[in-house]
Amino acid sequence: RPGMFVAQVVGKSMEPGIPDGSYCLFSSPVGGTRLGKTVLVQLRDAADPETGERYTVKRYESEKIAADDSWRHAKITLKPTNPEFRPIVLNGADDGELQVIAEMIEVLGQA
Repeated sequence: RPGMFVAQVVGKSMEPGIPDGSYCLFSSPVGGTRLGKTVLVQLRDAADPETGERYTVKRYESEKIAADDSWRHAKITLKPTNPEFRPIVLNGADDGELQVIAEMIEVLGQA
């Protein structure tokens, strides 16, 4: 359907669920809550420590603070599955620090 695409995921931080070099199906835009979803993210002022790149695939978690009639992110954590890797933590994060590009739907296979 429109908005779906395939991308190759490089790195070991999401193993064993997403093996290094896997082709994955993504869907964009991400509807509803992002909480707990595995997402493709573009980082603005940071880089994935594993690859040094501005794009990463991780599980999305966030903590929010209420502010008047709205809310803002207190912290966004991009969590790897592989315990050998550390999460990417953005404290006081706002939507300008990252862009959630798509939700990972399925691992299609390895190269």
